[in-house]
Amino acid sequence: MPQRIASPVLHLVALALIMGLSGCVPLATDVRKEGFRSFDQSFANLDDSPALNEVIDLGGVKVHIVGHRQFFNYKKAAAYGSPVAGYATSNNEIWLFGKLVRGKIMLNQAILGHELMHLLNFKNPKVADPDRLDDLGA
Repeated sequence: MPQRIASPVLHLVALALIMGLSGCVPLATDVRKEGFRSFDQSFANLDDSPALNEVIDLGGVKVHIVGHRQFFNYKKAAAYGSPVAGYATSNNEIWLFGKLVRGKIMLNQAILGHELMHLLNFKNPKVADPDRLDDLGA
C-alpha cells in the first residue's frame, strides 16, 4: 500500500501553529502585515487615475480620495517621492489614494482601515493606535 505524503499546505499550517504557539513568531503581527502587503500589491496593480479628486462626506467624517499626491492637503504627504499613502487628521478627515476602474472608485482597503483606526483612536484612546500595533503583538 503506497504511503500518503502530506500536502505542502498542511506542512505550512502545522509549522505556523507550532511557531505561533511556541511564541517564536508573533503570528498575529506577521499575518496582519502580510495582509497589508497583499492589499498594497493588489492596489498597485491598478492603473493610476491622476485627475481623481473626490470628497465624500459621511456626516461628520470627510474622506478625500485623490489620484495624485498634489491633491493632499499636508506638505509631507504632497511632496514628490513621499512614502505617505494616506493620513487622517484630528478634524475627522481621511485622505487617501483612489483609482478608477470602469467608472468606479477603488481604494486600498488596508489604508482606509488604518486611517479610520486613527480617527477612532483620536476620539477614544481605548482604540489601538494603528501605528503601534506591533507594540501590542497584534
